[in-house]
Amino acid sequence: MQDVTVAGSVIWDRQSWFLTGRHKGTNILSVASSPAPSSVGSAVDDLPPFAALLTDEDRERKAESSSPGTYNVVVNPESFQHLPEYADDPEVKKERLSPLRRGSMTASLASSLGRESYMEGIPYPGDANIVVLPRFEDLSRRSTREMKSPTSPVATHPQIKKEDSDPKLLRAPSVEANALQHFRQVVWKQLVPAEHGSDSSIALLDEAAAQFPPLILAMMAVATLAMVQQDGKEKLDALQHYSQALPELQSSLKSDEDLASDGAFLTHFLILIYEIAAADTEHANIWRHHKHTLLKITLLRRRIFGGERFPFIVWWICNIDLDALFSGTGSGEFVGNMLKRDLIPPPSFHLYPLGADGSSVVYPEERETLPTVLQLDYEVTLLAVRLGLLAHEFRQDLSFGKAGPAQKAMSIKLRHSRIYDIQEGLQQLWMVPQVCDLTRTELPPRARRLYQHASTLYRACMIYSHTSMWPAQRLDTSSGFDGEIATLTYQILQLAHQLIQEDGHNNRFLIFPLFMAGFASTDGSQKMMALDLIEGMEKDGLGRNTIATRRLLSMVYKRQNDRFMNTGHSLDVDWMDIMAEQGQTVISFGL
Repeated sequence: MQDVTVAGSVIWDRQSWFLTGRHKGTNILSVASSPAPSSVGSAVDDLPPFAALLTDEDRERKAESSSPGTYNVVVNPESFQHLPEYADDPEVKKERLSPLRRGSMTASLASSLGRESYMEGIPYPGDANIVVLPRFEDLSRRSTREMKSPTSPVATHPQIKKEDSDPKLLRAPSVEANALQHFRQVVWKQLVPAEHGSDSSIALLDEAAAQFPPLILAMMAVATLAMVQQDGKEKLDALQHYSQALPELQSSLKSDEDLASDGAFLTHFLILIYEIAAADTEHANIWRHHKHTLLKITLLRRRIFGGERFPFIVWWICNIDLDALFSGTGSGEFVGNMLKRDLIPPPSFHLYPLGADGSSVVYPEERETLPTVLQLDYEVTLLAVRLGLLAHEFRQDLSFGKAGPAQKAMSIKLRHSRIYDIQEGLQQLWMVPQVCDLTRTELPPRARRLYQHASTLYRACMIYSHTSMWPAQRLDTSSGFDGEIATLTYQILQLAHQLIQEDGHNNRFLIFPLFMAGFASTDGSQKMMALDLIEGMEKDGLGRNTIATRRLLSMVYKRQNDRFMNTGHSLDVDWMDIMAEQGQTVISFGL
């Protein structure tokens, strides 16, 4: 396209407007101007697409890092067919809907004045500055929809109706009813670490959704995405629910109190789950924006309401962010901020339901074991967070690779010292008498599941601390740790094999330990065992992360084998480098 340079303003100078193309009644009106040199054009743009931004500060930063250019709007006769002045034309009586595209979903957040028109705009492939408007929206004809006020986190719990008497579920079309049923019975159980029998935290979502409609759409989006993964179908239905949830959510947020409400918090949580589960190479960074928004909401809720009604969900988000931190796809922004501010919920608040005093209910059969297991799981996870943050610090230190031999040797010694402090803390946890007694006790279901999580995470962290803190760490680590790594690898594989045989559907926390065991093992049969166990959990995943994990591990095996054949060892193979090279982004091993 030929740029046009004008002396006056491109907005008011009609000579700078020109018709660039015509195809079957479609006009493409282009407004072009030559980009002016600007210092702001060199600013680093680390933000998601403009349409996905929620705050004016982020929009301003995004604009400052972009230079002026060419912007195109494409309209055709169908764009105007719904307007009253065309209503008598029999050819345009029936309004045709546009196919859904991912770009149109995030674009729905771009403007509070034009949500519907943005939602229906179709981005032109290959050029983000071209948007096709299938529907011309006259803002003067818009009517404002009346939204119900979201509930406050300090509101009293009303009695929750049972699922079979839920009027919303009974009135919903069969497809939507199936999605909600799948969310309640399958998806939510995968997201929740441990629950006690029939006391399901899904009741909280039902309560909030009754007052906050976008939450229902988010539930259906996540559920439909999970069904797509399991049935191998196209994810058009999931995209449709997701595209509806975003503008509904945006139109419901008119104040800080709205943003801090239960409905907004839970909806943003499920949108984060959706973005992580659906992430692909092209849109791999959008989840970070939603996680950043969740951090703002979490801090806002504490400021406005003086506490957190759902501390166990904050704890779940911390664990999700820990996965991203370990994989190198995240910086630990959420969990790091919560740790720094001492806001990570303590262990007595990790499980639903909460009692009258706000702490997790402990049932009679759990009193002898569950508090100890909760504390153990909490301590292991906090040390895992410290380990992940330390690894992120090491990998961001570019001076390490440029250092001379003497300086590098000193840096390695200092790094090992800092790692040893965390390793020592992890090992000492298992020497506490109460923890030792757990191995000789028949644990009730919730305590057993959390103990298994703590046990496998501990072993995965120990392997990670010896192998993955920086590229080629094994070359800088004493071979005296090889025996310890081999033992930890064997223990993870044996425990995972046993747990999956007992229950093949609720052990997704094993995927990260299995990945670390497969990477670190020098035994071919153990490597294939880790790969097979991960592959067996792919079908039950919510998205592509488990598949990406298995594919990454296969690539790592091939690289290790090639290096061994050429050099006699594979200690310099770095799985994060391979992930970056091959585009197999893993955000959450357990989704």
